[in-house]
Amino acid sequence: MFVDFHCHSDHSDGTNSVAGIIEESLDKRIIALSITDHDTLAGQVEASELSSQMGIRYVRGVEISCDFHETLDILGYGMISSAASIENNLKEVRLKRDLRNTRILSRLRSLGVHIADEELEYSFPGESLGRPHIADLIVKKGYADSIEEAFSRFIGREGRAYVEKEKLSIKAAIELILSAEGIPVLAHPLSMTLDRNRTVEMIRTMRSYGLKGIEVFYKTYDIETRNELLEISKELDLLATGGSDYHGEHKKNLELGIEIPDNFVFRFLESLPSHDRFDNQDL
Repeated sequence: MFVDFHCHSDHSDGTNSVAGIIEESLDKRIIALSITDHDTLAGQVEASELSSQMGIRYVRGVEISCDFHETLDILGYGMISSAASIENNLKEVRLKRDLRNTRILSRLRSLGVHIADEELEYSFPGESLGRPHIADLIVKKGYADSIEEAFSRFIGREGRAYVEKEKLSIKAAIELILSAEGIPVLAHPLSMTLDRNRTVEMIRTMRSYGLKGIEVFYKTYDIETRNELLEISKELDLLATGGSDYHGEHKKNLELGIEIPDNFVFRFLESLPSHDRFDNQDL
């Protein structure tokens, strides 16, 4: 089944609008979709309404970065968007992100890279701005020849203007999604850069916090990796989900949509809260 449960719009660090993603999903004949912007639910109502008009089944989504020595993100699905717990906490996360942006821009100016705080805000429409947006401006203003160079020279982990991001703990992120009646899923597990035994141990710990699934069918994972992650999901009785991690022009090598076996899609959709669940015959 051709679906996508992990992609980003310009409400965070993607370059396509919600409407653009829905239109592209229709063109690609994507059957079920979730836009999982970082730390914001801002585009969810629009995405749900447009998807319904286009005959695409929609699942509300979000992606939350967690405090870990490597990349560890938790995807949330089917949350009640009006739940005060998730709205208030995501707003706090975005405020911390804004403070980080301010500190990065200050460091850049000290290095002769002149980008004003206001310039970042009016250049991009999203609620959740971050380093990809800053990198865009660095390139557009001629301080680097590419996004990759902007990161390596200035704002990547080894860059001279890098500022560590303040993040939620893994447990707090999972509990936040659960508090809004959502389904927490570990995104792209290989980003933790752990060996198999430590990966299983880490996922088992997250399961004790309330984790419900792992992203097995990630766009860039080969068959061997997917099969290994599928074994882990079965071993720990977790849902197996998947997506492209599409970001538009920010990740040009990734196209929207991914093929996932029907039984895994159905199991995931059937696990959703009643307000986001739908019958298999509708697909």
